[in-house]
Amino acid sequence: MKHKKLDTLKTSGFEVPKNYFSQVEKDILSEAYLKDKVNVPGFGIPESYFETLESNILSTIEQEYKVKVIPLFNWKNVMYVSAIAACLVLMFNVFYNASETITFDSLETASIENYLEQEDYTSYELASLLTEDELNINNFTDTEISEESLEDYLLDQSNIEDLILQ
Repeated sequence: MKHKKLDTLKTSGFEVPKNYFSQVEKDILSEAYLKDKVNVPGFGIPESYFETLESNILSTIEQEYKVKVIPLFNWKNVMYVSAIAACLVLMFNVFYNASETITFDSLETASIENYLEQEDYTSYELASLLTEDELNINNFTDTEISEESLEDYLLDQSNIEDLILQ
């Protein structure tokens, strides 16, 4: 594309066809005359087209196609597998059950400590573990222990496992 300087141009660049201004009035009038003469737009539609349009559209939409659904899991197979798994778990529990009875000697001292520290127990629960001879009120009232001797005992016996076992 050539770039020309605007001050050197001698024409405006717009041109009108020959005899345009003398013919334009005749062309406009002839076009208006033709529009008056032609009443039909040129496009035709069948009779009762708009009355049947909705029913035609709905009939095509309403046709349901049956689609074959392929499930991811066959429920019969899932039931069989779960039954086999339940049987295996039951067999392991029955045949490999270690029937070890728990005694006070088999318990670890740490588990007893944890129970005493973490459980909320009342004095009634502790009293139910003691016999009547151990709960004799005279044993508690006749014995006077000074604070110093109690502190010395606790400092000497710092191992809590020994205190629990006594």
